Amino acid sequence: MDTLKYQKYLLKIRSFLLSQKAREFLFFLFFMLVSASFWLLQSLNETFDINLKMPVRLTEVPSSIVITSDLPKTLDITVRDKGILLVRYLYGYEFTPLTVDYSKLENTDVSGRVVVPMEDIQKRIQAQLLSSTKLVSVHPDTLEFYFNRGIKKKVPVHLAGEIETSPEYYLETVRCEPDSVIVYAPLNILDTITSVRVMPLHIEGLEADTKIRKVLQPVRGAKLVPSQVEIGLGVDLYTEKSLEVPIVGINFPASKKLRTFPSKVQVRFRVGMTRFKEIEADDFIIAVSYEELIENKQPRIKLHLKSMPDGVSNVRLQPEEVDYLIEQISDEE
Repeated sequence: MDTLKYQKYLLKIRSFLLSQKAREFLFFLFFMLVSASFWLLQSLNETFDINLKMPVRLTEVPSSIVITSDLPKTLDITVRDKGILLVRYLYGYEFTPLTVDYSKLENTDVSGRVVVPMEDIQKRIQAQLLSSTKLVSVHPDTLEFYFNRGIKKKVPVHLAGEIETSPEYYLETVRCEPDSVIVYAPLNILDTITSVRVMPLHIEGLEADTKIRKVLQPVRGAKLVPSQVEIGLGVDLYTEKSLEVPIVGINFPASKKLRTFPSKVQVRFRVGMTRFKEIEADDFIIAVSYEELIENKQPRIKLHLKSMPDGVSNVRLQPEEVDYLIEQISDEE
């Protein structure tokens, strides 16, 4: 049964290939391939510019020397030639790394900056190209590196950027590990560095404790050890709390005493779950000054929160105004 099905399929394929439509399609495909081949040959005979990468290596660096800002790993070079010759560079061709011998370039200047002669680099690049290939450009156009002989100092790490939590959360802690790094640099650069910064943070809708590894912002001519830090972000969930806080009078003469009605007010506020039990009424001060009462012409006085603990927000007093009187204290009391 399977053999019969197979033979039927073969007959259908044969019939299709021998049909007029199939012959027309094959002729069309043949001429399209011929046209494409001519177009490709003509294109490859034209002149193009292409971008390539040339590896760079710094060698012969003594163990007593610290390279604080290294050479780039590769040079971006632009070359020009006919397309058929440029194909060689794109497929299967590997450049020999350009080696820069430190011992032949070290500058005795205290700046600790060494500039590699670009004329020499261009000649060595051209030597690896075909004779017909023209070197159009090299980027970067200045090759330099910085070094020192172990001079270093420790500086703090500063954070930068924006961190936003979801509305029901707040940012409780921000920790940086390590909080300081070692900086190696030539003396004239090292003296100007008092701190380093991480690459800016941009976080929105944070709802859980998070750890992020961030690279430090590079400093030209300096080497940072380590070059990245771990930032720990601790978040906490907001909750509402209410406490009864007494109203106190300040700056009252010894012969006078403040009485308010009521004597205590409700203080409502938002606080993180971890600090919910820590916050007590004694952490708040609602005070009314004697001078304020003397100047007040109304039977009620508006209350002001003079002090509150860290970590609370959205604080409200209920009520915000109270009745009061200034009581004269008798000598017998």
